[in-house]
Amino acid sequence: MRKCTYKFLVTALFASILLMVVGCTEKTENQTQDAHIQTIEAVVHKTLTGPTDELKQVLKSDGLEDFVKYEEKRYKEYFANDTSYLHFVNNFSWSLMMEPIRNNYKLKVKNIEFEKTESDEIIYDFTVEVQYQKEGSDSSEVTFLDGEANMNAEHKVERILFRDKGFHKLFQK
Repeated sequence: MRKCTYKFLVTALFASILLMVVGCTEKTENQTQDAHIQTIEAVVHKTLTGPTDELKQVLKSDGLEDFVKYEEKRYKEYFANDTSYLHFVNNFSWSLMMEPIRNNYKLKVKNIEFEKTESDEIIYDFTVEVQYQKEGSDSSEVTFLDGEANMNAEHKVERILFRDKGFHKLFQK
């Protein structure tokens, strides 16, 4: 009888430890995924909302120095290294806001949907719902923009891209 009780206790203890380890691992994975999504959300919101009053002021100043400082303050903390940061600012941050600014449009992120890819790397596909409105107009419209973000273990962006499927042309009306 004692032998059966002992086996039962050992089995129950082992099962309890296993459940605790599996439960904690899943929670940690979800927290990690949430941290990745928070970083991507911050970059996307800052890129596709505006132009801010601060950006308008920076664009009125002479030279690029103020603009470079503005972008550094706004984005650099989210990127894994200088190479990934510079790739982003040279290809996306300014270029996505250029036509809306030229043609007096305001942008606002309404929603972002995320999907983690089936990759060994930490890659998320995302779709952004962007509301755009001509300054002085009462009506607004909505468009969608797709993208992809590669993240590292420290929740920093290694690479992010936005797929421009006619996004710039919307603001040339």
